[in-house]
Amino acid sequence: PYVHSFFDTRVVRRSNMLQADMGNQPYGLAFNFMEYALLSPAAAAEAAAASAGGSSLASPDGAKERVQLMGQYGLSLDEEEARIKSDSTPAETDEYMKKNAVWTGFFLHAESDSGNPARCSFVGADGYFETARIAFETALSLRFDKSKLPYKGGVLTPSTAGGTVLVERLIESGVRFNLGEWIDYSSIEPPTMDA
Repeated sequence: PYVHSFFDTRVVRRSNMLQADMGNQPYGLAFNFMEYALLSPAAAAEAAAASAGGSSLASPDGAKERVQLMGQYGLSLDEEEARIKSDSTPAETDEYMKKNAVWTGFFLHAESDSGNPARCSFVGADGYFETARIAFETALSLRFDKSKLPYKGGVLTPSTAGGTVLVERLIESGVRFNLGEWIDYSSIEPPTMDA
């Protein structure tokens, strides 16, 4: 399961409701949204081996020593805290993220009632950075592109408030986007942080 799905599914469903109520353009009348975590091929193989008993993680012997709370970038929480408290510069952090291939991707698959499929994907930097990017680009859209926005007020989600204006801003700021097909997994890498 994906840890943010509890929240994300509610935001997406609210966006669908707002699109229906305010613009009579819902994502779909029989809209259903689910979200999952996607593992890299290496991580998926390791998880499969663990569940099949091929790893000490699947057995109680030694599992306690090997299991630890993990933070951002695949570090233990203690290692992450030490890194945050260190004097690393943004350039060093950017280099660390490039070296460790830290990225967040959203691979969307939709199907209409009649069975017509559609796909798109977004790939960005780590989740913390992308959350900040979306908040920042949403604020810029509201401030500088108000005349282009579909709705002028209300308690809206970013996708409802920003629409295509927000998507264009996100792409211009460095998010990789592909409409029609998913970005090939072998070519995925985090975008530069100075975009």
